[in-house]
Amino acid sequence: MESVRNTLQIAPFRKSHAISEVRQEIRFNTFASLSWYEFEMGAQRMNLFMCGQLGTGCTEIAQIVSSRLDMTVFNTEKLLHHLAADLELSFTQLATKATSGEVELDESLSSLVSSFIRDKHVERLIVEGRTAFMVLLEPATLKVLLVAPEYVRAYHIAQRRDIDYEKAREATRISDEDRAQLVRRLWKVDWLDPSLYDLVINTGAWSYDQAAGIIETALRNRSGAKEV
Repeated sequence: MESVRNTLQIAPFRKSHAISEVRQEIRFNTFASLSWYEFEMGAQRMNLFMCGQLGTGCTEIAQIVSSRLDMTVFNTEKLLHHLAADLELSFTQLATKATSGEVELDESLSSLVSSFIRDKHVERLIVEGRTAFMVLLEPATLKVLLVAPEYVRAYHIAQRRDIDYEKAREATRISDEDRAQLVRRLWKVDWLDPSLYDLVINTGAWSYDQAAGIIETALRNRSGAKEV
């Protein structure tokens, strides 16, 4: 237990090449680290990792849960704002440095979201979308995977981005491969392995509001909260 605690405490200060070692130790001490997490961060702590395939409604469902439970949502867009501000760069400058390799974007975002997870002043937090995979094996109150048939996802993306269906379908396939590679590189696991999650919800079968209700109930039960 003590070794896991020390690992979690020093993780933000270690160089990027050692991050995978930290993640592997967290991976193999999931239950111990979760017990330490609950003890150290307090019983009122409520963190939700909402992972999902592109087009399954992560952003929309996260906003519903956030409004019901008064939780702060973090996703790639919000973290990029924080990262750019921390580095005193514009979005264009950040993109240029990421393209050139001066900034390791995924590693930087991963470290940043991990720091928010460990911040005792952020008691109710949702990490959603692609960013949630960056902290997949870190302790959380609840980990959710959203899935849906490809045609449902493509239709949603086509509507949201105002593009044709075939382009939207290709976008979902490219995203699936990107997220699979991200999780393999960071955690050495299959991103669609259901055993990594507490809940797997098919948003092709449930509305976003219904899915949010399922997640809300699970969060309350897991955290032991009667009212939020």
